[in-house]
Amino acid sequence: MAFMTGCDPKDPGVTGGTPGEGTTTGGTDSDGTTAGGGSDSEGTTSAAETTEGPDETTGGPGDATTETTSGGHDTDSGSTPEDFACEGGAWLFVDPETSGAGKVSLAADGRARVFSDGLSREFDAAGTLVATVPISSGAAHWDIDAAGNGYAMFRDEDGVSPRKWLRKFDPAGVMLWERDLGPRDQGYAWGYDIAIAADGTTVYSDGAAVGDGTRMIKHAADGTLLWDLEVVDQLEVVAIGASGAMAALVWNEGVRLLDPSGAELWTRPWELSVLSTAAIDGAGAVVVGAQIGSSGVRIGKFAADGTPLWDSIVEDMWSFGDVAVNTSGEIAVGGHHNNDTPFRGMVARLDPSGATLAAHRCDSGSWEVDVAIDDAGTIFASGAVDFETYHMYVTAYE
Repeated sequence: MAFMTGCDPKDPGVTGGTPGEGTTTGGTDSDGTTAGGGSDSEGTTSAAETTEGPDETTGGPGDATTETTSGGHDTDSGSTPEDFACEGGAWLFVDPETSGAGKVSLAADGRARVFSDGLSREFDAAGTLVATVPISSGAAHWDIDAAGNGYAMFRDEDGVSPRKWLRKFDPAGVMLWERDLGPRDQGYAWGYDIAIAADGTTVYSDGAAVGDGTRMIKHAADGTLLWDLEVVDQLEVVAIGASGAMAALVWNEGVRLLDPSGAELWTRPWELSVLSTAAIDGAGAVVVGAQIGSSGVRIGKFAADGTPLWDSIVEDMWSFGDVAVNTSGEIAVGGHHNNDTPFRGMVARLDPSGATLAAHRCDSGSWEVDVAIDDAGTIFASGAVDFETYHMYVTAYE
């Protein structure tokens, strides 16, 4: 995802992770993005807690099939993970140790991998924590391919001429290769992102490397450099579709689709914000999401040829975390409910036409930052909850 924020998540309208160490929710490239090695209670938490929250059904006018889980947990989230619940979740895992909100990704085996605080945690379909893999300290923009291999950008912190690196790791966390991305920018940098295709192709975009333009670098799965381009616009490549087409966010302009060579196919105006990202479905359509102002989340869809299909507002979602889409065009949106603390993590399910089918909320004191959706329609969500210290949680909605 491509979030351009490093702010405190308790700031109204911001869902970019926890303050201080361990923030890895994408779009930022500040120091200390991971806490390094670490452990997950040495693996003692091997099974997820299960909740079966209420799944209330309300029929909107003229739409008796719309389901919305709308309430029931308006009290504080409590002081321990055992007190916490997410309505409608098939299962729930809460990290017993202090940790930041995580990024959730799916591999072809259907297992969710959640990256937070220097650890990649792997969950099976029942929510059991089946593996915990340490990730090298300093990893930013972590994501995986269909085989479960991990990719991240690193920045040297020392040396006369510090560099930036793209590194690939196998599912066990062993580094397979690294590639030099050029000199590291000094200070806080905006505009970094790495998009990962299912086959392991990567596109790195760096809006801070070329003045007012962007440098884009594409590598094959084996690390072979495919191209290194400079474009005049400030943009971030945020998704790669099955055909190799790439969705990019062009700041102050809108959404762009690039062909596999990096050439522009089309650009469409669309209101972006510092909380924006996009995804590509199985038909090549681009779904884009953004927080608009401080009181709304807007989702839009463009056909593969650039034809605008629809715009939709996710009701009661006050801050945007992420958007994901499966091959059938089903959409998951993560964010949080309430425009002031305490927040409540929220996930919405949209059909391919943009209609909201369901909305699920967690207890107060929580916020969503990342979602993924598999081809069966199961939504996986990862966020954080405040029990005086921050704890990562992972849940699934079937």
